[in-house]
Amino acid sequence: MATAPHVREAQAWALTELQAADYETFQHRYPIGSVEWRRFTDICGIMELFGVLIKHNLVREEVFFDLFGGIDILWEAVAGVIPGMRQAIDPRLYENFETLYQRARARN
Repeated sequence: MATAPHVREAQAWALTELQAADYETFQHRYPIGSVEWRRFTDICGIMELFGVLIKHNLVREEVFFDLFGGIDILWEAVAGVIPGMRQAIDPRLYENFETLYQRARARN
């Protein structure tokens, strides 16, 4: 799942090509339905899923972080967009991804 080609592609895009400091810029550059919008939601969605699985003890946090590094870097790449998305879409959007980020930072 997290190693599927489209997820790896989405992660690489977010880390190297995403150019939006906020949601307004993101919407302008990457409108709903664009490949870039899908990449953003793919990578944030998979990290949200892992955050939920860890929160409910369905995946051990230690195992996750042994397999997937760089969560802090990934969150920091997308973080500027999230507040505006939360305001526009859902105030709890990607909250479990954010929790993964906080846990990753605490581990360092």
